[in-house]
Amino acid sequence: MTEPGLEYPKLRRLEPFPVKQQGQDFIALSDPEGYLRDAVLLSPVAFFVASLCDGRRSVRDLQTAYVRRFVDIIPSSKIEEMLQQFDERLLLDTERYRSLKRRFDQEYLALPNRPMTRAGMAYAAQPRELLDELSSILSLAGGKEELDGLPRSVIAPHIDLARGARCYGEIYSLLFRSLRRRPPQERPLVVILGTCHGEMEGPFALTSKNYLTPLGLVETDLAAAVELARQSDMDGLGDELSHRSEHSIEIQMPFLVALFGGPENFTALPVTCNSFVASLESRTSPQEEAEIAAFATALSGLVQSRQSVMLLASADLAHVGPRFGGRLPVDKPIMVSVSFKDRAMLAKVEEGDAEGFFAYVAAEGNARHICGLSPIYTITKVLAAPSRLVHYEQWVEPDGNSAVTFAALVS
Repeated sequence: MTEPGLEYPKLRRLEPFPVKQQGQDFIALSDPEGYLRDAVLLSPVAFFVASLCDGRRSVRDLQTAYVRRFVDIIPSSKIEEMLQQFDERLLLDTERYRSLKRRFDQEYLALPNRPMTRAGMAYAAQPRELLDELSSILSLAGGKEELDGLPRSVIAPHIDLARGARCYGEIYSLLFRSLRRRPPQERPLVVILGTCHGEMEGPFALTSKNYLTPLGLVETDLAAAVELARQSDMDGLGDELSHRSEHSIEIQMPFLVALFGGPENFTALPVTCNSFVASLESRTSPQEEAEIAAFATALSGLVQSRQSVMLLASADLAHVGPRFGGRLPVDKPIMVSVSFKDRAMLAKVEEGDAEGFFAYVAAEGNARHICGLSPIYTITKVLAAPSRLVHYEQWVEPDGNSAVTFAALVS
């Protein structure tokens, strides 16, 4: 007898990618929303069954699909056993998972500050080790130029520090040199727009929480967040839970604390950005969506009302290879093609052409999976000003399973 909730099982939104362990092939499922801290490994057979769990197929449907795929008989009890294991491992959208989610969400919303989720993984967790890590990254930079103080906007990666070290080094060393020469006249506000990798309601979400870092507590400008939400006609601050485990904003905080000489010397306005799926599918401008247009207008007003404000898009670029749904392992010809397209796409950003940038991505059906599309589009739309490419880089997994590209730009 199938347990309640498993008659028509539904796999929740997880990110699959192939891995090898002790010479065996597995599919790892990671949770972008952070309810599972570690990836879950499934055999290819188990993953085949899990991938068909869409909330519409019954146990009998899964059994039939298995027989067709593997030309082998499997009893329904074996399918039910797999589903039970999936449920126990919190892979399915069932009451077991929803109960855990409710508890975690309630605990998070009751906190005054957002806890660190990537410390010790994407960057060092101990203050001294983190400062040494940041210093090492900054030393990789080869540039010498300076800006005339605080820039209007910055685009930086959100990949982990080890893989994005050179790119982080180039952009943040430029900022260090520039602010050392001409520091802000007042406590600056940094509006950080980060890609949301998990599920999220609405195109944008703000937060009332300050951000914890190994180097101190970064204060969120709650008054600015409330006013921005009001002018955007958002429901409260939007889907504040989207900040809970999202790393794209968190990854910038240690750099910013070091840049301004301590968390007390600036305030932040963290904004999670949803993917513009509807606009991509219809190939129409995001400005056609009222919520996106209202937020861009309100953010533009905020920028104009402040003397010292910097927009920061925490955004990677292309994601290619089998891990991201590609059919072929990544090789040099593929990455040459990706580089050509990335640079043509970024040329639109350099021109201050948000619509041209979006149109380029939409025209190819977002085939390169540009995860930073929404934050890059938004700050480019808000400022409508030229920017300069500081650095472009590609990280390729040694086995060719995946590659990620990223860049740094400044305006």
